[in-house]
Amino acid sequence: MMKYILVEGVTDVALIKYICFKNGITQKFDDFVKVKNEYKYKDFIIVDLQGQNNLDEFLIRLNKKIVKISQISIIQDADNNFEESTQSIKEAISKSKIVNRKIKYFLTPDNQNLGNLETLLLSTIENNCIINCFSEYKKCLLENNEIHPKALNKGQVYAYTMYSQKGENLHKPQNSFMYKHDKSYVDTELWDLSKKEFQPIINFILEIFKK
Repeated sequence: MMKYILVEGVTDVALIKYICFKNGITQKFDDFVKVKNEYKYKDFIIVDLQGQNNLDEFLIRLNKKIVKISQISIIQDADNNFEESTQSIKEAISKSKIVNRKIKYFLTPDNQNLGNLETLLLSTIENNCIINCFSEYKKCLLENNEIHPKALNKGQVYAYTMYSQKGENLHKPQNSFMYKHDKSYVDTELWDLSKKEFQPIINFILEIFKK
């Protein structure tokens, strides 16, 4: 019986892999084997949906093999309306005709507040010069342009992961947890999972992998 974890994008996949590695669920960061947009480890599969809008269709596809699935977990952004985001997941579940008890979901950043994965990541960073510089840049952008807050958050996370380390370690967000160097993965140490802000999503992930 398989367990599926459905996420919006590749950075979500990397965070789950990092949580699993740091908590001893996997021995290596790359224990999840990638095939197209799916990452498999034992009887667990993380699926990069490549956007919220693909949830409906993918759940319908999963329903065709539901007898081989024990659990489906969904991680999506709360964005700027927690109730609407929750309702969209419930509607996708209803369309798929999958029994509710097989599905649970978590809305980033913390399953309570508005925001997204980037909101969560940024909330764990303190007194960082790159973040402080970008904060001034954000003010300037907002004064002269109409930019969605989600796009600004993505830009700020990108700036942090690209420029917070010395030398040529320019990491895109999806590579900012562990990066490949000389055929092995190295912890960037850009993200501290001991921060209290990470605890809700860590608890959710660990519950999925409990035997």
